[in-house]
Amino acid sequence: MLALFFTACEPPPAASEPFSDAAMAALGAFDDDDPAIVVRAFAQLEVEIAEELDLDGDVTVRSLTPDELDGDAVAGLEHPDRDPSLTVPVALAWRSPHPLAAHDPIALLADQVGVEPFALAYTRSFLDGDECYPDACEFLRTENTIIKENVAMTVSFTLFKDWRDLALDDGRAARASRGWMKAGADADEGGERIEQSYAIELWLEEPGDTTLRLLVLWAETTFDPPESEDIIALTTRIGMNELFLSHDAWIEG
Repeated sequence: MLALFFTACEPPPAASEPFSDAAMAALGAFDDDDPAIVVRAFAQLEVEIAEELDLDGDVTVRSLTPDELDGDAVAGLEHPDRDPSLTVPVALAWRSPHPLAAHDPIALLADQVGVEPFALAYTRSFLDGDECYPDACEFLRTENTIIKENVAMTVSFTLFKDWRDLALDDGRAARASRGWMKAGADADEGGERIEQSYAIELWLEEPGDTTLRLLVLWAETTFDPPESEDIIALTTRIGMNELFLSHDAWIEG
């Protein structure tokens, strides 16, 4: 058990340059009128996942450490006035046993508590697209009011999250999402604070009615007393994995 714990605490291997470049390209080009950049980025990410990760393994072999976040990737977003390179990057992949279409209704839930780990409250307000995404609308845009609790803190914050319906060049369906905070948030008690957060997600149709999932998160959280980046990355990817499992459990009913 101790060996497993120390293995899990080791930082994930560095992502390849093509992986990091593609993840940041998808983040920065998410809203482009021409979806080609995002489509190419996700096609590249699929290649890199196949080469670098073991999707049949545990969280330790499904995760990578992308490069520091380039400010150009978030230049088009309203965000806190902080250096994006201060964020801790974590990427985690997963193969869901459920088809892509089964994941779509989750984005349209107004109450996300049942699918979002560690959420005491999670209310999704729809800004655009909720009556037609993904069948007749390319985009779904939301604002989310959230209270989360973990061993480190309880924090209330607002998250903006959008989805985009895509198709790869080979005709397979895909979905992308981009999440970010326009302002940081203090913990309800203590000196902890979420300074900034940005995420890109991928759902990709696979043979056999499975779905390739990828979540790349760049977040900066300050702790009092300070915490190591390795521990922050560990807890982050555990939470990301819980999100994947929670979504699958919801689909299973």
